[in-house]
Amino acid sequence: MKILGLFFLTCLLPYFVLAQIDAAAVMGIPRFSSLANMNAVTDATEGSIAYNDETQKLYVFNGTVWMSSGNDNWTVDGNVGLSSSNFLGHTDDVAMEVRSNNWPLLRFGRRQTLGLTQGFPDYTDNDQPLVYVNGNGSVAALQFASAGASFYKPMFFTTSNGSFRLKGSTGGTDLFEIGSGGPSNDGRLEFIIGDDGAEPIIFKRYDYRSGQFHTELFRVQGSSNSASAKPRFGININPQQVPVDSDYDDSSSGFNIANSTLQVNGSVSKSIASTSGNLTLTEDHYTILITGNHSITLPSASSCTGRIYVLKNKTTNTISISTYINANSTADTSIGNRDIVILQSDGTNWEQINN
Repeated sequence: MKILGLFFLTCLLPYFVLAQIDAAAVMGIPRFSSLANMNAVTDATEGSIAYNDETQKLYVFNGTVWMSSGNDNWTVDGNVGLSSSNFLGHTDDVAMEVRSNNWPLLRFGRRQTLGLTQGFPDYTDNDQPLVYVNGNGSVAALQFASAGASFYKPMFFTTSNGSFRLKGSTGGTDLFEIGSGGPSNDGRLEFIIGDDGAEPIIFKRYDYRSGQFHTELFRVQGSSNSASAKPRFGININPQQVPVDSDYDDSSSGFNIANSTLQVNGSVSKSIASTSGNLTLTEDHYTILITGNHSITLPSASSCTGRIYVLKNKTTNTISISTYINANSTADTSIGNRDIVILQSDGTNWEQINN
């Protein structure tokens, strides 16, 4: 019986001694009530172990800071006390994935490692580092927080037909969208702005001088805030320097809308060419200077409704031309010497629109 009592005393004595280190110690391990209290102790002996009540974890002092005993793994409730050399990922050439619902929503790695190398320009670099938004493997989306967007939260997304789009809010409640669309081998790129009718798409130039400003190059917008708004395209119609607004909250009021389908405040350059022989006119021509006894062939009027040609005969010859309706409303096939004829297609005939 004495031997048995001595055995228990021998086994428990070390714990009785260790417990004297901290009155609240657990199995002889000191305790800290919070991370702040623990991190304030910077003179502990390297290798000291402590339990933290706030995080409910064991920590080891590495001579400088307290490190979680699980620092060789990332914990699901957050990590503290890690140095900048710590990271989540692989040190070998293996794809890293972040999953939810068992979908690998994000994948990280080299292009070749992720199986994304293709024989198209900009997709051929096997070693290109990639962050791949995989989604469910067929479609994916990337949305951004935007408390100021009332309806259309900003989002990049793909569709089942392979289209890639960006949409979001403008002015809090209006919509903008940029992206591709269309069925197989019938693609298009779309720029969409709207809600009421007159929201503009504006192209601007930035200048770092004079306190940094924007100057409008051109704008496309509806003619009014209505469902029947007409398209308007204005070039250089708002040339004033506008200070850069750092929060992008400046008003669109006070700026000109084009007064016609196309308004250009400035010069316009059109094609002009001289003949060197018989000439068939195409979409590349506008003004033609006839410099010799050269015949002119017009395209079918039905193929280019509204197109205009300016023809100037600089010679003393009478020039042969495809049939047009002259200023006297009769069919004509010639241009007189030193004469100028302006023709416009009405979809059926070429009509002379000058005298």
